[in-house]
Amino acid sequence: MSLLARAPIRLRLTLWYVFLLAVVLGAFAAGVYLFLRHTLYQNLDESIESRSATLLNVVQFEGDRPTPSDQVLLSDLKEREEFVRVFDSEGNLSFDGTSDFGEVAVDSRALAAGLAGESTIKSVKAGAEDDPLRVLASPMKLDGTVVGVLEVGRSEEDVSDTLSTLLLIMGIAYPVTLAIASFGGVFLAGRALTPVGNITRAARQISAEDLSKRLDMQLPDDEVGELARTFDEMIARLEDALRRQRRFAADASHELRTPLTVIKGQIEVSLQKDREPETYRHVLQAVNEEVDRLIRLATSLLTLTRADAGQIPLTWEKVNLGDILIGVADQVRSSADDKGVRLRLEVTPSVTVQADEDLLIQLVLNLLDNSIKYTPQGGEVEVTLTANGHDVDLRVKDTGLGIPHEHLPYLFDRFYRVDKARSRSDGGVGLGLAISHWIVQAHGGSISVDSTPKVGSTFTVILPTQR
Repeated sequence: MSLLARAPIRLRLTLWYVFLLAVVLGAFAAGVYLFLRHTLYQNLDESIESRSATLLNVVQFEGDRPTPSDQVLLSDLKEREEFVRVFDSEGNLSFDGTSDFGEVAVDSRALAAGLAGESTIKSVKAGAEDDPLRVLASPMKLDGTVVGVLEVGRSEEDVSDTLSTLLLIMGIAYPVTLAIASFGGVFLAGRALTPVGNITRAARQISAEDLSKRLDMQLPDDEVGELARTFDEMIARLEDALRRQRRFAADASHELRTPLTVIKGQIEVSLQKDREPETYRHVLQAVNEEVDRLIRLATSLLTLTRADAGQIPLTWEKVNLGDILIGVADQVRSSADDKGVRLRLEVTPSVTVQADEDLLIQLVLNLLDNSIKYTPQGGEVEVTLTANGHDVDLRVKDTGLGIPHEHLPYLFDRFYRVDKARSRSDGGVGLGLAISHWIVQAHGGSISVDSTPKVGSTFTVILPTQR
């Protein structure tokens, strides 16, 4: 891992901020310099061209040769800033006004181009100090014929001084700006990350033993505020999950201890003295019932554990849900008849869904067994199945004891029982509805319950017909 990756976020944010600012400022400074340089040279060239045009109009000719006049060509020239030079048609120097600049080399290419009728403007060096000059070579024409070349030069010193001053200002302002930006970046990053530090300190006070604490920070509705609220929501979910886990462990331990205690008690009583074979038979029957209870509990726990771990593969196939309801109803009808409960089916034929057939059978069996178990003698359990567009609606309605409203939100929790309506004496382990809830969710559906005490309950399952 690089050193920068291990650095605090405050430092990394500042470095990135300063780096981007340095790039932007560098690009801006380069753009300003190039634009100003272009503008200054353009203005200088325009002034030289204007001066050259004026001089071309006042140069006199003798025959086909220019006869320059010192008074005319040197008038209005600024000392040490401008010069004029004239060449005849053969390229010979006929007038030289460069005395103030020392030796100014003749550019043979520019001279040749001027004699060919083309104007050229270039920068040249003059004198021992190589002072920069801007020189325009323009053809001198008489009746359309080139008879000489006029050179007008002007010092670039003003342009150079302006650009040098600009570079000096930029050279000082650039690092100063970056330094100020660095301190400002550290300050702003610190201010921005202060809530994160508060979140960190508050989070350290939250432990697995006590998840009731919350950050509860009054932060604005920004990224940090959203982080704090999301953290509180996560802690709430963890607290709820831990609470459920602890309750699940306690309930599971209790459910396991009850049959084991019964088994141990029966065995200890039978071993205290010799008894008749029939007595031992009754003891073994009681132990067998408790073992069956343990097997059902272990099977249900294993199913839920595998479901939580995603280890139960679903076999998707086209299933006739109406046939499943009829088949399961035939299985439980005998137990319903034994309790004196009427079982009635209203099933729309040929209602098919894409589902795992074994899990649907277990779902329907759990719901029917639950309704029959808690419906008193003379009551009725009604099962209806209807198709509704892309969904199917399965309802199991009973006229049993009903469930108080405050218990409904927890009815599908594991080992949850409602007093009287969920008695251990009925042989249940309190996991059937939890398993049913998982089956419905695994198929992308929903399950709900509507109940009124002493009137009855209705379990509603909505399943999609396609995956």
